[in-house]
Amino acid sequence: MKFGLSTLFGRNLWLIVALIVMGQLVNAIVYRELVAKPRLHQSAEATARSLQAVAEGLRLLPEDQRAGFVARFNARAGSGLMEGRPERISLMERAYLAELGEQLGLAPGGLQWQREANGLIAVRLPDVPYWLAVPSVQPAHRFARTWLIASGVSGVLALLGAWLIQRRINRPLQRLVEAAKAVGAGQRRLLLPTDGPAETAALARGFNDMAEALARDEEERLLMLAGLSHDLRTPLAKIRLASELLRNSFDQSGQGDKELLDTLDRSLHGLDGLLTQFLDYARAAHPAEQELPAADIELREFLAETVVLAPGLPQPVLAEGPAVKRRARPQALRRLVLNLIVNAQNHGAPPIELACGVDGGAVWIEVRDRGPGIAPGRVDDLKRPFQRGDAARGGKPGSGLGLAIVERIARAEGAELRLLPREGGGLVARVRWSG
Repeated sequence: MKFGLSTLFGRNLWLIVALIVMGQLVNAIVYRELVAKPRLHQSAEATARSLQAVAEGLRLLPEDQRAGFVARFNARAGSGLMEGRPERISLMERAYLAELGEQLGLAPGGLQWQREANGLIAVRLPDVPYWLAVPSVQPAHRFARTWLIASGVSGVLALLGAWLIQRRINRPLQRLVEAAKAVGAGQRRLLLPTDGPAETAALARGFNDMAEALARDEEERLLMLAGLSHDLRTPLAKIRLASELLRNSFDQSGQGDKELLDTLDRSLHGLDGLLTQFLDYARAAHPAEQELPAADIELREFLAETVVLAPGLPQPVLAEGPAVKRRARPQALRRLVLNLIVNAQNHGAPPIELACGVDGGAVWIEVRDRGPGIAPGRVDDLKRPFQRGDAARGGKPGSGLGLAIVERIARAEGAELRLLPREGGGLVARVRWSG
């Protein structure tokens, strides 16, 4: 869970923290001004009157009775007090002595004091040769400490409550963000839980309806595309058969236009390739395709087997490299590699190389060519369906689905497609798994 100011959770949590801290500071100021200071003032005023009375009494008593009178006065002041208090004076005691000196009419710092063995503070008045114990401010000190502890505990409880409340509010939003990212990555049938408060439940239901509508529309488009491609196979096969019969007739009789037959064969071959790409594109996004089992694949052996199946010319070669293993769906990964090879054959230039490797824990597959490459501004465009590569790279025009198929399969496999310039000229199509 992120607590930075860039997130809604972090902003709200720190705002609540700031408000609680400010509230505690205001309480501390109110306590000091309305409770602590008046209590100290009253205590110092009463003590000053008592000390002045003792000083006056000492002057009236015979000298041999003064020490006993002081001893009884100090004993009364220290009755019920625990011994062993620290010699270091506390802030409250310091404020108390300052207020006492002011009440006695002394200059700041003019009041002499010392810590007695029983923990009391004894002061010495001018013209009085005895140390007189003053009443302890320990009850007030204990009250302040208790108040501070109570304020601290209440502040921690308030922060904990704020964190729990904000976390409860943030959790459905986090689920929504993750679900939106998943939809953007190609997953369609996602259902968010619709429990919780009415507002978040309504938001989750709205998202579920949207995801269901997107999935339904895409499945209908893919079904139509696959059905159309499949239905065109039959007339295409009949046309190819007719072309073969015409070629046989030409070979036997020598009558006909051989160049026209060659053009017809090339057109049929191109049309067959387009239909194959349409089917691959529909298959790559179909939910049933995502459910195919994955397997541990040794990528170098896998690429060596795939090179043999590569259609057309120039034939790719497998570059030297280490043996690398990766878990993936073999059929989907084979279609991915073959589409990259066809893209390099149609729009690149030889030599075309296949390679695999590991870089900092990231596994990758590359298809390299020496064609004109792709302008950096067109890389993202060419990953979208029906974006023709002949405007960005030289070579044969295509359906504009090759890289879109690769992009879909890569995302479904948890990988990323990158189109990078090759050193010395050309293009590197890299499919990279980050972990």
